[in-house]
Amino acid sequence: MGVIMKKRSFILVAVASIAFALSVPITLDTPTTSVTYAKSTKRIAGKTVAKAIKSTPDLNPTSSVRKYPAYIYDKYWKVFDRWYNVQPMSEPGTFNSKHTAKVYVANKALKSYTYTAMQNWNKALKVKAFKLGTKSNHTITVGFKNAGTGEGSWDGYYITSKLFINYNFFDNANYMPAAYKAITGKAMPSADKPNSAEYQSIYDTYWKSVVTHELGHSLGLDHTPYSNDIMEADSGTRSGDAKYTWNSTKVVNDDYAIFEDKLSSRDINRAKLTKVLGYW
Repeated sequence: MGVIMKKRSFILVAVASIAFALSVPITLDTPTTSVTYAKSTKRIAGKTVAKAIKSTPDLNPTSSVRKYPAYIYDKYWKVFDRWYNVQPMSEPGTFNSKHTAKVYVANKALKSYTYTAMQNWNKALKVKAFKLGTKSNHTITVGFKNAGTGEGSWDGYYITSKLFINYNFFDNANYMPAAYKAITGKAMPSADKPNSAEYQSIYDTYWKSVVTHELGHSLGLDHTPYSNDIMEADSGTRSGDAKYTWNSTKVVNDDYAIFEDKLSSRDINRAKLTKVLGYW
């Protein structure tokens, strides 16, 4: 077993982080899909938008900033990107005009995890963002990749329309206990009993969460520092799509979404924002 870094710090371009890789950004100035915005005949001042944004919880675009007419998002998309850690990550055409992507799972072992992850987002967003595709008719592919186990390796990775799971971690009985310890600081229950129901439950939940996280990238969500977010990473650097730099996870009530396969309100609200911005 190689060195396991404290998960999910990201590096741009085609280099992945230790657990969840940030997808390669696509430059986009205007929405790529048709979006219905609130109708308005009155122009809204920039300072009004700024005040509303600053009034929202950290990295959490509540409904107060998702109700503006189209020109606001066209004009201030850079502000929304930075303030809420979002950016377009899927290539044009990945999501159709109904905001739906067709997902093809190339490896049978990943089907149940992927289906659960798709349903997580669909139910939370109350939109069919993801539906199953076929080998000949799909816009996102999910499959395995041998990405090693050493420093700098990753467990999940999304780039433009392809989602990879690192088979070297997926099929490794030593990885889950090590990841659990690195993330929570605690020993994993039944760590030495990989065939036990308890171990398998943690294992299944973790990989469902990994795929959910990577599909979050397809929706345009970058990382956050909060442990109760499915999009959490333990480090990030201030940039055009990152509000600030952080070097450790902000643990919220000892709640780790990665081991619960649970979306937070922040995850959901950010995905609703990226839909309005036209990123999916």
